[in-house]
Amino acid sequence: MLKLLNVQKALKDAVEDVIFKARINLGRRQVYVQNDGKTRSKKIDTTGDLWRSLKYKPIEGDGIKTPFTTELLMAYYGYFIDQGVDGTQYKTPNGSPYSFRNEGVSPSMQYGIFNWMRAKRIRIRDLGTGKFAKGKITDKSYESLAYVIARSVKRKGINQTYFMTNPLNALDKTLPGKIEDALVRDIENYLNELNNTK
Repeated sequence: MLKLLNVQKALKDAVEDVIFKARINLGRRQVYVQNDGKTRSKKIDTTGDLWRSLKYKPIEGDGIKTPFTTELLMAYYGYFIDQGVDGTQYKTPNGSPYSFRNEGVSPSMQYGIFNWMRAKRIRIRDLGTGKFAKGKITDKSYESLAYVIARSVKRKGINQTYFMTNPLNALDKTLPGKIEDALVRDIENYLNELNNTK
């Protein structure tokens, strides 16, 4: 029976390469043009949660009919970070399949911004003086600021990063040739086994 061991290895190597490149994109500081037209420099993944969520699940096949395949896994919000989200007031430059429909802030979004603020060590300014607030800052202050930031995100949307799309597009160009070479090696191995059994 023909065993597609080289094809399986080529597919496994390809998905590992995509994850490797996506992780590089997530960790790199990059300059982005936001949906509102302003340019900012930032890391895509501040907390590292999205970086850690990237993995794949191999699905073993049974030969020619269903060869080895993989399921690429990542945190659900990774799709929004990759493709961007149209805001209520600003749209993504290349169009996004996702959009905010209203400016209401859900508790989960507010909590996510709250955690992001803690990870970034965002400091709160005093409204009267404009200076950084001194003393103990309460969680209530952070929650209020998280709400304001979340509402701003809904208005402006999330810019497109293509941290995953770009490695996948690069793979489209190289994978067919690698699979072809791997299949040739598997067929040669199969023919050699047939000749050795005669």
